[in-house]
Amino acid sequence: MRILLSSIAGTGLEFYDFMLYAVFADRIGSVFFPAGDFSHFQAGWITFILAYVSRPFGATVFGYIGDRMGRKKALLLTISCMGVPTFLIGVLPGYETLGIAAPIILMSCRLVQGLCTGGEYNGSAIFALEHMGKHYPGMSGGMITGASVLGALGATGMGIFCSLDGMPDWTWRLSFILGALISLVGLYIRRNVSESPAFEKMKEAHGGGPIIRSPLRTALFRHRRGATLTLLIGLLNGTLSYTLYKFINLYLTTYFGLSTNLAFKYTSIGIGTFVICAPLWGFVLDKIGGQRMLKIACLLSVCCAVPLFFLLQELTTTSFILSQLMLGICVASIAGPEHAFIQRLFPIQDRYSGVSFSFSCGMGIGAGVCPPLMKWLVEMTGNFYSPALIVIVAALACFIALATYKGPFYKT
Repeated sequence: MRILLSSIAGTGLEFYDFMLYAVFADRIGSVFFPAGDFSHFQAGWITFILAYVSRPFGATVFGYIGDRMGRKKALLLTISCMGVPTFLIGVLPGYETLGIAAPIILMSCRLVQGLCTGGEYNGSAIFALEHMGKHYPGMSGGMITGASVLGALGATGMGIFCSLDGMPDWTWRLSFILGALISLVGLYIRRNVSESPAFEKMKEAHGGGPIIRSPLRTALFRHRRGATLTLLIGLLNGTLSYTLYKFINLYLTTYFGLSTNLAFKYTSIGIGTFVICAPLWGFVLDKIGGQRMLKIACLLSVCCAVPLFFLLQELTTTSFILSQLMLGICVASIAGPEHAFIQRLFPIQDRYSGVSFSFSCGMGIGAGVCPPLMKWLVEMTGNFYSPALIVIVAALACFIALATYKGPFYKT
């Protein structure tokens, strides 16, 4: 239980830091980028995507450390390195003061944040579930996912607070400074836990050293079916998660005139639903199995995509609440059970590298590309249902991969 709690705390704190940028992307764009051909939204979102470009590289680096030197060492590094760029974003002067240096430093900070997150999200789940073994891996993985969502919910709460009437424009900076400080708490918690017993047992079986020299290459070539499936699960997760975290806010404020503060409040309902339902869906996985559970999640997303955007267009309090409940349940259905399933697609010796890299690639596509693609579809077609097409395509691709997977499953 102590290991699980340390993973929950560390993941939640790290995702608070990471998600702050998504919440304040428009405002950050106006501070650090000049007015020009790109709107502040486009400039801020391009910088946001950079963190997802760097996530696979972070997964490669920290996956190598985790598979060769230990899960604990990798996770200590991810949380240590996350606080520095978060603090720098909070205190960095804007374009009017530093000129072109401001966006360059900002983008460098986001790249470092992406590197750390690439090694953190799946790594913390691997670390915890290797300790837990067969004791409710689905529910435990769902709790870790819920922790990341709590971090995002905390970031959204700061967005609501900083958007209140009368709040100074610079208030958003306090959110980043606070995030850097609470990273120290996560570091303290993580230093006082033991290494994964599965990793220690593997080292002992091979004379105290790692079993392979290039864990990522081994994972991608020997377990390419598992890597492909993990990528598509990450893709669907990213598409649904950032529809909830970011696109819905943009959709309601840009096309239907809601205030930013009100849109944040409705989004918080969906995020809160996600937190509650992620462990519950994980528990369902423990009862019915991973492939069956995740196929249900894909079909649920397909069925709910169009009704979700119908409810948003009704523009009533009830319809907004129902849409967010629906979206929160859909995101939780894929994100809650995923950890317990995808880590069994790789053996212990290359698990950290294979899971983190493959998932980060898929998540980067889903989270970084799909929200602006949804916006582009709405503006090109004038059809407010068109974003549902992106969700449906991602869910069907994931369903087909799950239904046709015939590869092995490994012990945790």
